[in-house]
Amino acid sequence: MLAEIARLVRYYILTCTTKAGSGHPTSSLSATDLMVGLMFNQFRLGFDRLIFSKGHASPLFYSLYAAAGLLKPEELYTLRKFGSSIEGHPTPKFKFAEVASGSLGQGLSVGLGMALNAKYLDKTSYLTYVLLGDSELAEGSNWEAMSLAAHYKLNNLIAILDVNRLGQANPTMHGWDLAAYEAKAQAFGWATKIIDGHDFNQIAPALSLAGTTASKPLMIIAKTIKGKGVSFLEDKDGWHGKALNEADYHRAIKKLGKINLGKTWTIKSAN
Repeated sequence: MLAEIARLVRYYILTCTTKAGSGHPTSSLSATDLMVGLMFNQFRLGFDRLIFSKGHASPLFYSLYAAAGLLKPEELYTLRKFGSSIEGHPTPKFKFAEVASGSLGQGLSVGLGMALNAKYLDKTSYLTYVLLGDSELAEGSNWEAMSLAAHYKLNNLIAILDVNRLGQANPTMHGWDLAAYEAKAQAFGWATKIIDGHDFNQIAPALSLAGTTASKPLMIIAKTIKGKGVSFLEDKDGWHGKALNEADYHRAIKKLGKINLGKTWTIKSAN
């Protein structure tokens, strides 16, 4: 089921960015399987929190809700148009967006605040998930948030790190050296889990650890491929923030395989 949903989400990502003539399809494709595994298996709609710190992957964010039937395709295809709530980065104009994410490196700090609220103020059991890009871990604000999250024992905070190796113009500092990310996260007091970010048999067990890591926040460190699902985009330089032209779009759609356009799936609620 999850693989079928992921194909549809990838179709929506490619279609909405091609129609817009701009956006970040390859950054969205790398995290698709991770987010499908979260949203259609683990996440509790209207209760848990989800922050796209790598907000330029907004085509993925919106496409998840389209696959759930909560956003109509015709609305999705207004991506980046004036007056649309479907902007280049998620903002609260879109009803499912918790926060705006135009400035990279801020999402984990916001997630920290939400997790603190749940644990110590409202004293409720919602979980806060933050999707991080590997490039943004060069931002010091992330490490400040990680230090505080460990200090306050926020086992209700889950960071999902999309390690796709390629930044905007160059490879990232650690590339696919997942052990380097793990060593840093553990040094800051976090529990960690390294996975293949395209293998649902690894994604689901990792996400099931959410909220169970005693007194430590959890970082899921996922090796992914930028442009995953479209062979001529996969792990290729020069495609960051670049929409496909019509010819490449049709080539890409063929690479995805069978897509059930009329089908939707349910994101479970807390009840």
